[in-house]
Amino acid sequence: MKHLFYALALLGLVVICVAPSHQVAQAAGDTLLVLATPAGNINNVINGDTLAGGVRAHPDRVYKLRRGNVYQVTEPIKINGSLHIIANDSSSGGVPIRPPVLAPAILLDNSSVDHFFEFIGKGATVTMNNLYLLSVRSDQNWLGWSAGMRIQADSIFVTLRGVIFDGWSESGIRIYSQWTKLDVQDCIFRNHQHSSSWFGGQPFMTDAPNHLDTVKFINNTFFCNNSYLWSIRGYDVKSIFEHNTLVYGIVNPFLTRQGSHLQIRNNLFYGMHAMGGTPEYLWGGSFLNYPDTVSSGIIQIRAQMTWNTIATTGPEVYVDSARGVFANMLQPASRSIDVENNVYFTPSAVTSFYQSYNDTVAMYDSVDYTISGGRGYVKRVLTPSRFINDLGLATLDTVAAAGGTAVYQNNNSIDPAFDATVTGHVDKVVDYLHDIAINAFDSTWHYKPSGVLYPPTWPLPENLAYTNTSLMTYGKDGFPVGDLNWFPAQKAAWLLTDVKRVESVPQEFTLSQNYPNPFNPSTSIEFSVKKAEYVKLVVYNMLGQKVRTLTDAELAPGTYVATWNGLDDHGYQLASGAYYYRLESKSFTTTRAMMLLK
Repeated sequence: MKHLFYALALLGLVVICVAPSHQVAQAAGDTLLVLATPAGNINNVINGDTLAGGVRAHPDRVYKLRRGNVYQVTEPIKINGSLHIIANDSSSGGVPIRPPVLAPAILLDNSSVDHFFEFIGKGATVTMNNLYLLSVRSDQNWLGWSAGMRIQADSIFVTLRGVIFDGWSESGIRIYSQWTKLDVQDCIFRNHQHSSSWFGGQPFMTDAPNHLDTVKFINNTFFCNNSYLWSIRGYDVKSIFEHNTLVYGIVNPFLTRQGSHLQIRNNLFYGMHAMGGTPEYLWGGSFLNYPDTVSSGIIQIRAQMTWNTIATTGPEVYVDSARGVFANMLQPASRSIDVENNVYFTPSAVTSFYQSYNDTVAMYDSVDYTISGGRGYVKRVLTPSRFINDLGLATLDTVAAAGGTAVYQNNNSIDPAFDATVTGHVDKVVDYLHDIAINAFDSTWHYKPSGVLYPPTWPLPENLAYTNTSLMTYGKDGFPVGDLNWFPAQKAAWLLTDVKRVESVPQEFTLSQNYPNPFNPSTSIEFSVKKAEYVKLVVYNMLGQKVRTLTDAELAPGTYVATWNGLDDHGYQLASGAYYYRLESKSFTTTRAMMLLK
């Protein structure tokens, strides 16, 4: 009922108060509207809201930021506990307003912070909705080695909705701890680049081994990023990457070689892993292909086996009994790899560059021949990447033969047909590839049609709504591949498919708190069914009257997401207020509360 109490507080009146060290407008209950000025107000308000030792004074407080404003960050926001940040109303007179922007302030010594958020509270819950995290200063300089957020403590649950990460030269999300749980949906990662490191610019990065709880990336866009955007290293309970659009990336979008439970479906890859590789990276093993007759892949997976006389390693290298990860959990028989209904495409400009460069290159490198153990000089030709290489396909065979789950189907090369403003940016990608090939790179290849990155253009200038109609039903679920946010009508229909199965091997019966909560106009309810049973998920009003049945059917084992749009069983819109939803089966019954705000 605590969450219900704070949800009710959102209906209260706003009272203005001024504190000595910062400015806030405080709403009734425990929602705090933080003003953008003076510079540093955002970090002063949140950092100041602590007890001794940095523990959160109000762990359930919601900080609300104003759209259209830029919040200058003067020091990192260090959180020993939970944190909840949202934006205010999304439009004015029906016109969308840019999300509140957090940007690095220019300090007196001309320096700036190198990250915005640092989470150090074990077991904390973090939610961020509709924010713009910008790694660019007002003088148009981007930060050096920077991260949007750093997760330093174990078992933190981070939920992101509608967050834009822009320009981070190290990582948008960086994990240094264990058992993080991530739920990232409807977010955008763009322009993650570094001027002197083509591996710098990583939307999501972990160390090895960082064991992960459930990681979900659904309906996100990745645009013009250098490297790793989905990093699953160490044991993972479940990793889901679905309906994401990935356009232009230089190298290895995935770090999933040791992923134990991977589900990669309904995604669109365009111009990704464009660098491919030189013999130094492919034969020498820098991309850890071991080797695959010189080719690297977007999908990278390995298992314990022998490949081309080389003994490879898979997830078993991350046995970590001190943290509860044992050898039997990591063997091929225990793995689940599902790669289905993905579309990938390499623009012709990249292919032409490879051919012209390889025809004229005269540089040689001293390279280790991993297969033979020898070393020699090899011409520095470029080899295009593949969607999955032979080593990856052999890994799938190894997992299947051992009794694990290995699915690879309906993954094809198809041109999505983006508009000219998107396809034209490939010229900058090719220029950067050439600079890498001759070791002369010293600049970025940001997408900035207006010529500036600060303040950010709104709406965002890129349009990734492709026009190839054959892809509009290509997803395994019958919807368009890629981020459905580029197709609002299809996204609305996708949301209204009342119950969607998102995971196939749950460990127990569960009913999660709906998200978002409070909500308007719709909310999602996730629940898990451990074994095949007849299941009912029903919404009740405060009088205990049934108002909507979301599911009433025999369900196979799996994790499902139900969507409720605030309508009753007759299609009428219900009033604002508190409601309950109840999951019932022969083996499990539980109830949670939620709040509808109109």
